[in-house]
Amino acid sequence: MDKNQEDKLEVEIREHSDADFYPENCPSCGCKEINRKTYKIRTIQDLGTPMICRRIRYEKVTFICAKCKKTFTIRHPLIPKRTSFMPGVIKYATLRILKEGDSIRRVTKDLNNLHNVEVSISEVKSWVDKEGKRGELKVDFSDEVPPEDFSGFISIDGTFKAATTKKNDPNTSKKKEQPK
Repeated sequence: MDKNQEDKLEVEIREHSDADFYPENCPSCGCKEINRKTYKIRTIQDLGTPMICRRIRYEKVTFICAKCKKTFTIRHPLIPKRTSFMPGVIKYATLRILKEGDSIRRVTKDLNNLHNVEVSISEVKSWVDKEGKRGELKVDFSDEVPPEDFSGFISIDGTFKAATTKKNDPNTSKKKEQPK
């Protein structure tokens, strides 16, 4: 095999259709005369490999009852509702972030580069938010005693900020005790 064929990305498309699960009767009236009315094709991303781009082409079919003229759709057992990603992609990302402690940016980069899943950082963040938080931090640190060798400065991203309050700042100065 020459170098050009080795570097070529292969696209794997799996096809699923609601027509494979044709309903037996109308859910409204029970009539057995059902016709296919319309369809819509969606492309859903699945986990691939560095050399294989895996996509699911899903045909969502709308049916119509010949008797009562009501339209309806069915639930395909393999395809999730209202998403562009298969459940395996979402589970992979959330497990790496929540259980392994990887960063959202790193997981997004790996999904894009190694698994050929086109996903944004905000999309992965929304999956993590739905699944659960990473370990919530305590918000109020005022009760905690600082370490003995604490200089009073903390470094965040290479910048230094005083951790103590200003002496005459009315918003942060300690309130004087009221006489009883």
